[in-house]
Amino acid sequence: MRNPLEAIPREVYQRDAVAYGGRVWITAPALLREVLLDGRSRYRKLSTIRLLGPLLGRGILTSEGAEWKWQRQASAPAFRQPDLLRLVPAFVRAAMRVVARWRASPGVQAIDRDMTRATFEVISSTLLPSAEDSLAPVFERSMGTFQHAAGWGILYASMGLPGWLPRPGMLSAARAVRVLRAATHEVVAQRRAAGERPDDLLHRLMLARDPDSGRTMDERQLVDNLLTFYLAGHETTARALAWTLYLLARFPAWEARAADEVAAVAGSAPVQPEHIERLGVVQQVLKESMRLYPPVPMMGRQAAEDTTLGGVPLRRGMSAVLPIYAIHRHAARWRDPDVFDPERFSPRNEARIERFQYLPFGGGPRICIGMAFAMIEATAMLATFLQHARFSCVAGRDPYPIARVTLLPRGGVPLQVTAR
Repeated sequence: MRNPLEAIPREVYQRDAVAYGGRVWITAPALLREVLLDGRSRYRKLSTIRLLGPLLGRGILTSEGAEWKWQRQASAPAFRQPDLLRLVPAFVRAAMRVVARWRASPGVQAIDRDMTRATFEVISSTLLPSAEDSLAPVFERSMGTFQHAAGWGILYASMGLPGWLPRPGMLSAARAVRVLRAATHEVVAQRRAAGERPDDLLHRLMLARDPDSGRTMDERQLVDNLLTFYLAGHETTARALAWTLYLLARFPAWEARAADEVAAVAGSAPVQPEHIERLGVVQQVLKESMRLYPPVPMMGRQAAEDTTLGGVPLRRGMSAVLPIYAIHRHAARWRDPDVFDPERFSPRNEARIERFQYLPFGGGPRICIGMAFAMIEATAMLATFLQHARFSCVAGRDPYPIARVTLLPRGGVPLQVTAR
């Protein structure tokens, strides 16, 4: 309950599959491919549905089968690469507002809080304009409560205890869910009443139709998917940026190398869409940061039928645990797995990494629909921070990773920020 990362058996970091505690922990790329792609029909996302279902309902992240498929198809046009590159100026503006706050109040900054607010601004201004003022404070308070209570939810789910069984934080988490869903419902209702038709995600979801039945999303499904994109679209990117800035503070040579690249590509001018693909070192740093500190540290599937996985019998209802944190630090697949080394993701080296060896965005057909959005956003924002600031650690205040819904930093990420 304190931290699921500490409950991962040590053997998981060294072997392909480990049967422990009534579950099978898998790390081998072939087994991950089996669960996420080739044999996916034999597995269900029941643990995800149980943990996030109260908040996200039956949206794209928590639905299955045909219900998932049509929602995915409906949402996909919002994430086309050319359209995403046009959002780079919005990403840069959000980053510059953070820089302005740092300059106005120099010294030690709560980087994790700053990244959360900045990425929320991004998701609001790009996918759902005009909602930021009403949703941002509600989302920040309520998600903090929900994440805090998630440890007990993870523990109960892993032990197979019924969801109705009382547990610490259960009532506060339920209240947070009600507040979040009510606030999001109000945004949808206001949009319908106003009759506005801006070309944002909400508008596209309202127009989306199931190709087979012709149905559109009802109010509940709209709320489910908006909350899904808010959670996945800002919470995970905020974690990635916070952990990345912490690592750069620890390794100033890499900070200098990335900053030099930004200066060579963009100079002192704002980062532009055409710069993104040329910021290779910046992206190497981000990818290596997400290897060491994956925004979503663990995933799970449950067997829908009796099967065998990695030579281990898996009865119907048993869990296959995909410990992304351990997969990314596996001793047999990564040289010096606990060392920060962005050279792993140089073009030559990255080509040798097996597809299911590195899973910051998941894998298979259910790979994160916002993966390109997140990488472009994080690249533009990190490059902007490096143009204007230097980062250093605060003695005795290193963050400690805690697995909840996302990878939280216990103690936050306090860094000394100095203007360039």
